[in-house]
Amino acid sequence: MKYKMIACDFDDTLSDSLSFASEKNREAIAKYVACGGKFVLSTGRMISAIIPHAKYLGLHGEVIGYQGAVTADIDTGKFYNEETIPYESALKVAKKLDAEGVYYQIYVHDDYVIPAETPYAEEYAKYTFAPPVIAGMPLSEYIEKNGISPVKMLIITPPEKVDGYIEELSAEYGDEFLVNTSKKFVVEIIRGDVNKAKAVAALAAKYGIAREEIIAIGDSLNDVPMVEYAGLGVMVANASKKALEAADYVCPSCEEDGVAYVIENIALKD
Repeated sequence: MKYKMIACDFDDTLSDSLSFASEKNREAIAKYVACGGKFVLSTGRMISAIIPHAKYLGLHGEVIGYQGAVTADIDTGKFYNEETIPYESALKVAKKLDAEGVYYQIYVHDDYVIPAETPYAEEYAKYTFAPPVIAGMPLSEYIEKNGISPVKMLIITPPEKVDGYIEELSAEYGDEFLVNTSKKFVVEIIRGDVNKAKAVAALAAKYGIAREEIIAIGDSLNDVPMVEYAGLGVMVANASKKALEAADYVCPSCEEDGVAYVIENIALKD
């Protein structure tokens, strides 16, 4: 088998618009694994929010979360590594966002912290399996009071503001942070030296899998490093315009079981 590993994003790549993986995708993944392939979910989600989906898919071993900042065990939830944002850097960004009245959340180990209940928080809760920790204060104060180095910061905003936040924060903080998006209404902020490509490369090295033997599948900006790294970089047809530019190959959309198509027509054909 030419491609020994598939690293795959979850939301809007493997899952449909309702955030569920289809039975067709599930069956194709099972077939690929049975033939000796390693299928790895690589997502921006919290670990606790992706593990139920990984278990539904019948996967074991590692899952990559927080855009590559964490690799954890599916069966136990144990973190193998956790790359956090330094306290001083997180506090600096938090003070800026609070001063501008921007709604955002922070992630501490596998909890997410919100300043207070809001419609944005209620909307986000649809995508996770864990209740929030409510700080009851601006998050900059919460970070400062508790000396927190979060693993991720996430802005929830109207879609038309996403690109502006990415450009502004990237310009202001340079390589200190990786600022991108995984959904139309979010801006994700992680440590600048962290991304999905590095996490996939580390996992591949662990199993003796070469770069050329990896397929990466995604749909969004946070998938671009992983897709560019892989031997075959794939974007689903519903990917953002900027993400599509990074693809070697464009497969059917997430609503058309694009991941199953790649497995059946590429991964299991070689």
